[in-house]
Amino acid sequence: MATWRDPFVTAGSAWGCDCRTSRGGVRRRRNDECVSLTFDDGPHVGTTDLVLDVLAELDVKATFFCVGRNVQAHPELVRRMVVEGHTVGSHSFTHPYVEDLRQHSILDEYSWGRRAVEEALGYPSALFRPPHGYVRLLNTAPLSRILRLKTWLWTVDPEDWRPGACSRDIATTAGKAQSGDVILLHDWVEQPEAPEALDRSATVAALPQIVSSVRCKGLQFQALR
Repeated sequence: MATWRDPFVTAGSAWGCDCRTSRGGVRRRRNDECVSLTFDDGPHVGTTDLVLDVLAELDVKATFFCVGRNVQAHPELVRRMVVEGHTVGSHSFTHPYVEDLRQHSILDEYSWGRRAVEEALGYPSALFRPPHGYVRLLNTAPLSRILRLKTWLWTVDPEDWRPGACSRDIATTAGKAQSGDVILLHDWVEQPEAPEALDRSATVAALPQIVSSVRCKGLQFQALR
């Protein structure tokens, strides 16, 4: 669930800067005629598998930022992601509100989340997205560097995590993506605002229109690396 943005992050990634913000370690794509689809908070049976089915039909490779405890519950979905050509990163272990934690607890969350992903993958993965997009230069950013995490946020947020989000609105917002953009979507929702937010059918239904809109601009989809 996307709920928070830091001024250092928006200056470097959310407003289309074609660069890497070195102090916060936050990236966006170069203007390489590509767009990246990313999915947060999974994996979860009954939602992630549906997303994977549609991506396979559309021949799109995406990036999944997975919550460690969900990975441990459904490692087979993580392995399926890799077999089908997607990339996988970590998204903490329990998806906490990091601003409420002490540094040692944040370090545990980041490291345990990465370990769970790597155990499922069978190889290292430095890709990382902080829970809730929370990046602060004085606490979380140094920990990411200590763990050698490659931190990605996003540039396009259709807010599909909100209860009652509809496929048309999701597709309209995400379909505006331009070269270099990173689209934030959710194959599951941690800490949902209401139970109906766990229904991911609107996100799944929006995917064909998102892909069509982006491809009509001559852009390609590419997973983050």
